[in-house]
Amino acid sequence: MSEMITSSSNSKIKLVRSLQVSSKNRKAESAFVAEGIRLVEEAISVNWPLQFLLYDESLSERGLALIKSLRRKHDADISEISPALMAEISDTETPQGILAVLKREAIPLPDSPSFVVIADQIRDPGNMGTLLRTTEAAGGDAVILTPGTVDAFSPKVVRSGMGAHFHLAIQHKDWDEIDSYLGSIPVFLAESEGGIPLWEADLAEGCALLIGGEAFGASPEGESRATQKITIPMRGRAESLNAAVAAAILIAEVLRQRYQK
Repeated sequence: MSEMITSSSNSKIKLVRSLQVSSKNRKAESAFVAEGIRLVEEAISVNWPLQFLLYDESLSERGLALIKSLRRKHDADISEISPALMAEISDTETPQGILAVLKREAIPLPDSPSFVVIADQIRDPGNMGTLLRTTEAAGGDAVILTPGTVDAFSPKVVRSGMGAHFHLAIQHKDWDEIDSYLGSIPVFLAESEGGIPLWEADLAEGCALLIGGEAFGASPEGESRATQKITIPMRGRAESLNAAVAAAILIAEVLRQRYQK
């Protein structure tokens, strides 16, 4: 059993702190942090590469059972830390007493995608995580993030994704790479107005949904690549919908058309 970590100058503590606050550090270290029992369980269930795991005495029975199982079945690097240190390095107001540093290892994009979501200029972590979770729940092939979009592996995005990172291809790409990957697949750009009603778009075949950012919509590069613009008709007075909500409605329409077919 490893010795308890109590010093904030410990190398593991320093690494976690750096990963929590900086996208640059996450890329340089090729790692990210997953906090909470559910996320750690999900990562372990799919054998996601684990660098090390930290926990404290506040961990629940369920969490302690996970620790015990890991120690029995895997050669895992597990250390107990003081509750004060956990509070210091946690990105949540109420830590669950467990976090893991995981390898930043993107799931490969499928060779022949049927349904892809492109997140273009989405900067809100909560929206991004919800978009990932919704796409994964709908059986989407991938979410591709364009330049200027929030880091998919930031702490808040990982928490909001609720485990989607461990099952869905999520990759940051530049536009040339996106063009090369999509080939002739039609790209439907979500617009608050001016597009055809979503139910008139043919989403039953292979397609990509392009979801623009919360404040200014899609980038000029994204707009130039749109095959067709689609709109969610609204009878109320709201000018537009939250990016994640709009994406969920469009994704549901993709599913409806494909089930109907």
